[in-house]
Amino acid sequence: MLGKTLYTITFEPDGPVVTRGTPPPGFLSGCRDIARLYGVQAGQVRCVRTAAGHRLRFSSNVPERCRQPLRNVWEPPPTGGGNGGTRARS
Repeated sequence: MLGKTLYTITFEPDGPVVTRGTPPPGFLSGCRDIARLYGVQAGQVRCVRTAAGHRLRFSSNVPERCRQPLRNVWEPPPTGGGNGGTRARS
């Protein structure tokens, strides 16, 4: 999947570290809790902007069982406001 990486969080033995960009507030602490709970000591989580919106992409080192909890603590950025509230013309 192609897209621009907005931020990257790398899991290390000491805990998760932001290696690129700025994640939403609270997401890094949620990653820290989940990494400790599931014993994740290596891997990466990237937020990628695509045509369909923002998505989390996981490296193969992040176990399948802890990916959904990471998605649950993630708050995707708001989408655009539509067409600006213009009214339909009759």
